[in-house]
Amino acid sequence: MARIEWTRIGLKDLLKLPPKAQATIADKLDELAAEPSPANLDVSKLTDRGDEYRLRVGEYRVIYKVIEGKPRILQIQRVLRRTSRTY
Repeated sequence: MARIEWTRIGLKDLLKLPPKAQATIADKLDELAAEPSPANLDVSKLTDRGDEYRLRVGEYRVIYKVIEGKPRILQIQRVLRRTSRTY
């Protein structure tokens, strides 16, 4: 099991989230630490950002990079869904 490394920005983003979201993200990151490219998680490679990946966890996106077999969390972003009032 690989140990997850955090950037300062990534850890700061995590601590800003509500406790329930933090717990959900922590569970998914435990699965990610067990296997850096798991098939059961919603992970995709970001095309415009080199060797970075995106892990989708509900309305949050965890941006990470795998360095020497260890995932390094770069940042966590919240994605707002489109509704009929968006436009």
